[in-house]
Amino acid sequence: MADKSDLWIPEGDWHMYEAYVFGSLQRRFPGALVIPNAHLRGIKSGKLRQIDVLVEIEAGDSGLKIIFDCKCYKRKVNVGDVEQFLGMLDDLRVSKGVLVTTKGYSKTAHERTQRESRDVDLQILPPERLSAYQYVGDVWLWKGPVLAIVRTPTGWLADNQDTHKVGGCQFSMYPLGHTLESAMRKCTFLYGNIVLKSETEPTMEAIAARHERGITQKFPHAKFERLPSLFPDPKDGAPRTLFRVGHIDKSYGGPEYSLYLDSPEGVLLLVLLCLEGQDETYVPALKWIGGGALLMTKQDDQPGKD
Repeated sequence: MADKSDLWIPEGDWHMYEAYVFGSLQRRFPGALVIPNAHLRGIKSGKLRQIDVLVEIEAGDSGLKIIFDCKCYKRKVNVGDVEQFLGMLDDLRVSKGVLVTTKGYSKTAHERTQRESRDVDLQILPPERLSAYQYVGDVWLWKGPVLAIVRTPTGWLADNQDTHKVGGCQFSMYPLGHTLESAMRKCTFLYGNIVLKSETEPTMEAIAARHERGITQKFPHAKFERLPSLFPDPKDGAPRTLFRVGHIDKSYGGPEYSLYLDSPEGVLLLVLLCLEGQDETYVPALKWIGGGALLMTKQDDQPGKD
């Protein structure tokens, strides 16, 4: 328990920050079970542990748990805070944890998470910075039986503003400091979707070919070039990929990079709209995002199934 002098809002109001994080997580994980103020019994201690927000989801043959700890301090999270959080994760045998803070974290705190075998993430989430659709951290998206987890680069945020629009993308990513509209007008912008396979499009290549035909019907002079696969010799569960660049139209303001990641039931599509001359800066970011993406098949009785 933090000293009350560390709280950046009046005593008794700190729960408003936890409620804000809870609402953000509900938007981030549609179909998952998001539980505020959860309690789990420690394996080592035998004691009930209080958890600010617990996210649970079943994927494949195993369940995933993510513990979110909300720190609304007037100081940065330090290495002692990280050690305490790691102790709780160890006691609960949970491998994925996220420390959410309003004020950032110290260099030593960040270095401590990098030396830990557990997947521990430090995120800064001040309430005044993000809109109702924006969030910092991994993207979780579902379509039919396919689940994808997509990492967000440092200094970027994710956005699900278009999720419920007809023809809208399932998520977008762009550098911090922009809205969805300003990112589309002024800077490099990435969006993603899961595309399910069908009898008429049973392969990743067939889906990519259909997308290419759709673009050339609108822009007959568009040209596409296949780029080296992200994983030329997929091993250890790495997906097959199809990577290409399209030079479509002057109105695009630059090239469009499309990265397809294959799975048995569907394809994760990541599209980077890159401003002219910024390829060397942002194409590595697209490769990093695709290289860390995780695709799974949901069980039939899993929450959130379409």
